[in-house]
Amino acid sequence: MGLRFDPIGGGQFKQAIKAIIDAESVPLKQLEARKTQEENRLKLFQDFKGKFANIDKALTEMSSFKKLREFKVDLGDGVNIATATLDKEKAQPGTYQIQVDQLAARTSVISNGFTSPDDKSLGIGYVTMDAESGEGIEIFVDEKHASLRGVADAINGEARAPVRAAVIKDASDEDAPWKLILSSKKDGAVNQITIPEFYFMDGESDFYIDDKKEAQNARVTMDGFPIELESNDINDFLPGVNLHLKQAKPDQPFTLTISEDQQKVAGKVKNLVDQVNGVLDFIVKQNQIDEKSDTRTTFAGDSGLQNVEYRMRNLMHEGFPVGNPEGENFRLVFMNELGVEFDKTGHLTFNEQKFQKVSEKDFDGIAEAISGDSGFSFQMKSVIDGYTRAGDGMLATREQGFRRRIKDIDGQIDTKTRQIDRKQQSLVEQFSRLEASLSNMQRQQQALSATLPSGGGNNLVSQLLGG
Repeated sequence: MGLRFDPIGGGQFKQAIKAIIDAESVPLKQLEARKTQEENRLKLFQDFKGKFANIDKALTEMSSFKKLREFKVDLGDGVNIATATLDKEKAQPGTYQIQVDQLAARTSVISNGFTSPDDKSLGIGYVTMDAESGEGIEIFVDEKHASLRGVADAINGEARAPVRAAVIKDASDEDAPWKLILSSKKDGAVNQITIPEFYFMDGESDFYIDDKKEAQNARVTMDGFPIELESNDINDFLPGVNLHLKQAKPDQPFTLTISEDQQKVAGKVKNLVDQVNGVLDFIVKQNQIDEKSDTRTTFAGDSGLQNVEYRMRNLMHEGFPVGNPEGENFRLVFMNELGVEFDKTGHLTFNEQKFQKVSEKDFDGIAEAISGDSGFSFQMKSVIDGYTRAGDGMLATREQGFRRRIKDIDGQIDTKTRQIDRKQQSLVEQFSRLEASLSNMQRQQQALSATLPSGGGNNLVSQLLGG
């Protein structure tokens, strides 16, 4: 017998189609491998690109004298009396003697006592008060809110109310310890409010104001002069200094000192050095190759990256102007004078102690060298902007190139996949027709074998089938 065959999709036909399609798929697999390489390079490049964002952020923090400058505040023995926060762009160095004689207070009232905070024994009625705008407010108290807690909830539910309500337990009164306290939302005499009035009817218990406190301003003594303050929280108590008073201590003056924070400024410089090292180390690592390195997925010898390294390293060796170029005190300050220099491996190092020592002697000069119009920060930003600029910057155009190549490969993969699909469909149809023809010949063979003597039909069909 000659060629044997099985149903479509199996046996020799299936193997033959698979062999042909496998051969046709070799270019497709090569395209997919190229796409993977380009995607890996894109991912690696995006990591490189991200490092420039970190440099740009570090440069922003030293882009001007005010941004570079940092202050710290020391309250000495007054840490439990007050706290202070600074706006470094407004604050100025200085020392001040402060004594807190009186805290600002809020208008407040307290009710008579009740045996329970939840007994609905007040009946129904109203609470009236004036809003901060002067508008009259009337809060209705129904039967559901006829307890101390109910009244407090009703008052706190009115957004326009100038007071907050709270129910407290006064252990000094064993029979009726529960009381309602209303306090103004703002302290200081300027925020004095009219005492709310309460009207209840048909209740089982009487309600009345038992005591009240008037609002008052804070009083401090500063450098020997008495000063009255409208609140315990004073914005711009001094230029750029916000002061919060915590307690009155008339017999405990303290010294508030605002000074340059050289350590924090040094931290900004160190951060920039670290971010620049991140870029340089990335480039150096890409060029560290051996016989096992796959340069198809790295940037070994990449001229664009080498240009970045060259310009950044050169900038670190330049001098930056301080003073009037036409004046006798004009000079150039080099980064190594500020503790920034390269070690033997080409890695940037930062000597924080050297920087602090130099900046303590001449902070204004050092700040100009770093943040001036022609200073280090400005020049580094100009270099970085050439790479990071949207649209036509080196980083953007390189990334667009990667994405374009990946898109082109995707198009080629789609085209090749369709070609293979059509080829496979054509082969299936061809082998289907061949199978039908062979099946018909087999039937004819069987018919001839039955009618011809000595199996002549069998011999004839076998010959046709190659047997």
